[in-house]
Amino acid sequence: MTIPEIKRLLDKYKRNEISDEEYLQLMQEVADDAHTSAIKAHIMETLYGKVPDMGLSTDEAAAMLSGIFQAGTADARRLRVARRRRLVYSSLAAAVIGGMIVTGVYVSQPGKKAAPVAAIHAKALLPGSDKAMLTLADGTVIPLDSANNGALAKQGNTQITNRNGALSYNSGGQSSEVMYNTVATPHGGQYQLTLADGSRVWLNAASSIRFPTAFTGRGREVEITGEAYFEVAQQADMPFRVKVHNVEVNVLGTSFNIMAYQDEQFIKTTLVDGAVQLKHGNNASVLKPGLQASLSAKDNHFEIGQADMEQTLAWKEGKFRFRNTNIRTIMRQLSRWYDIEVSYQGDMSDIDLTGVISRREEAGKLLKALEATQRVQFAVNGNNVTVKPWEQQ
Repeated sequence: MTIPEIKRLLDKYKRNEISDEEYLQLMQEVADDAHTSAIKAHIMETLYGKVPDMGLSTDEAAAMLSGIFQAGTADARRLRVARRRRLVYSSLAAAVIGGMIVTGVYVSQPGKKAAPVAAIHAKALLPGSDKAMLTLADGTVIPLDSANNGALAKQGNTQITNRNGALSYNSGGQSSEVMYNTVATPHGGQYQLTLADGSRVWLNAASSIRFPTAFTGRGREVEITGEAYFEVAQQADMPFRVKVHNVEVNVLGTSFNIMAYQDEQFIKTTLVDGAVQLKHGNNASVLKPGLQASLSAKDNHFEIGQADMEQTLAWKEGKFRFRNTNIRTIMRQLSRWYDIEVSYQGDMSDIDLTGVISRREEAGKLLKALEATQRVQFAVNGNNVTVKPWEQQ
């Protein structure tokens, strides 16, 4: 990679526009013998802040950096770092990266004994999967999973079909009766569905959507809880509306994400493309692509700013992604996906972590990766996880 290309990626990083693949390319440049130590130091300082003198050579630091995020993307497997010396260094993750989640190699300063990571004694806490419950208009409840394939039921003139973890509604014509169904995911579940108008919906864990089996009249309206991603089919004569708590999102045809969990401080709407109008009481705002609107329970107006798309949509792509994210926020996401109960001991206010890891990993592996930052440690008892600040072992 040329120096101008490196500069372009560093500029994208500073604007928070860099992709996982590009991020890994920058880390590879640190390990590239073709670059001077000054160039390597500039890349590392941009990505991680000022790097203290830990007695490590640039190559040793590069070997550690190249292991970061391996669980978060398959691209890391293609990094050419096999020739780098791999050591075990207990505190570099915390001292150099300042809270980076490390899921690959760890580098050790020669002659120093690594402090043991706090032990996690637990049964395997498996990740979530495609599962949900479908409630029909008459109250009948049908379990949904990727194995339950085929025709499930008929609601009016609409046939309900399940295929490989995705539910679809196919309308056979107008129905005089409006019938509503609900799809709800549990903790540890996610699901996809296609509505009768062709709009697609992805539900995150602990979420639900209530919707008509066929859209009639002059509009299309659904209600959600939790988090959902929408790709709305365009029908100019039938605007699409999403209701979540006391917020309305009005669209014609667009892609957007809504996060509105009860245990989160904000309702967040993030627009990927198209245009949406947000309403809350007498206040209304219009979002453009790339923007995010936040509304807290104590405010009556939307705060609009640039969205971190990769972080917002990570769940849909099968990842956890954090950027200076407080450990309590991280643990709320983990509790929904792994169906665990979380408690805390000590002050967590300044424990902010950055990193990405696959949602397909067992919880134990992810917790150990978090512990490797030496900012936080865990005690696990069954499905109960206690979080406390790191204590030197």
